[in-house]
Amino acid sequence: MTECDKDLFCDVNYADKKPEDMDVLEKKHTPVVEVEQLDGNTYEVTVKVGEYTDHPNENGHFIESIELYSGKTFLGRATFASARSEPIATFRVNLCCEHPLVAFTRCNLHGTWRSDEAEV
Repeated sequence: MTECDKDLFCDVNYADKKPEDMDVLEKKHTPVVEVEQLDGNTYEVTVKVGEYTDHPNENGHFIESIELYSGKTFLGRATFASARSEPIATFRVNLCCEHPLVAFTRCNLHGTWRSDEAEV
């Protein structure tokens, strides 16, 4: 058993740098998480891909999905069709614990990419 067999988030692309220091591939794929508290423990979380530089949205190259996690707890997934949808998803979630929110996106050509942590 390898280390990746034990870790759900192993082998995920992550641009651990400021947007101005990212290369074009990182800018196109890194998801951006925006959080708004609505009421008590209810939050509206919007995840966008292509915030820094537009990601292609065509039959041969597109974002397949966006997933949202609180820590390592799965909160939701949005899936997208090629050339027919924009890679933006809004989730309304109830959070009882203070775990950072993290989004993961899946590009059909360049694999899985992770966002920075968004504190709640």
